[in-house]
Amino acid sequence: MPKSKIAVTLFNVREFCKTESDLDATLDKLCGIGYEVVQVSAVPLDPEVIRRQLDKHGLFCCATHENYDAICGDPAAIADKLDILGCDFAALGAPPKDERSKPEFFDELAKIMNRCGEKLRARGKKLGYHNHHWEFERLGGKETMFAKILRLTDPEFVFSELDVHWVTRGGGCPETWIRRLAGRIPVIHFKDFALVDREPQFCEIGEGNLDWPGIIKACEDTGIPFYSIEQDRTFLDRDIFTSMKISFDNLRAMGVK
Repeated sequence: MPKSKIAVTLFNVREFCKTESDLDATLDKLCGIGYEVVQVSAVPLDPEVIRRQLDKHGLFCCATHENYDAICGDPAAIADKLDILGCDFAALGAPPKDERSKPEFFDELAKIMNRCGEKLRARGKKLGYHNHHWEFERLGGKETMFAKILRLTDPEFVFSELDVHWVTRGGGCPETWIRRLAGRIPVIHFKDFALVDREPQFCEIGEGNLDWPGIIKACEDTGIPFYSIEQDRTFLDRDIFTSMKISFDNLRAMGVK
């Protein structure tokens, strides 16, 4: 197990991970920044190939993202993939777009997540749900979709891969949710939130408006093992690797090891 809590989500650099040689060069750059932990997401390579490159670079895989069809399918296949990667946590990246506006869909999704999560737990693995902002829409003026997902899923089988940017964009408070979900967040997604010309933007940690001292304190108080940096798009036309270095350096300057 690595000493560093800071991870990087390969989704950020997905355009540079399409072949093994690309992945090799990309991991070289991330290691040069100082990363020791990665989340495997949007890398279209066989798990054996990814593991070979992780081992070559001395990197630990803290999580993967799996799609809805995989979660609905054979959980053993997910567990096998995690075994190859030396990882124990997989999260649903997002439900299908055409289902998200149907409140009743989340009843079925909770059943699917519970079923898959129970089978993964039997293999020593954990299943999580990665949120966006739209889950914070209230259903009939009452609870949010996110609250409903968490209420209908068994905390023994289904965990949260909370994303602090999306919580904020949805009108929620990251610290409140971190504390509310204490013990249920194996990996948290870090990205900052900025306004440019009154429009919300993804940006590097510490370069936006989020309360990072409060977020980090809540993470420390609740014992979250890994902080995975995710930045969906670049900010101010920066190179994505420059962005990944800014986020890493700023987190280290904030005292995160």
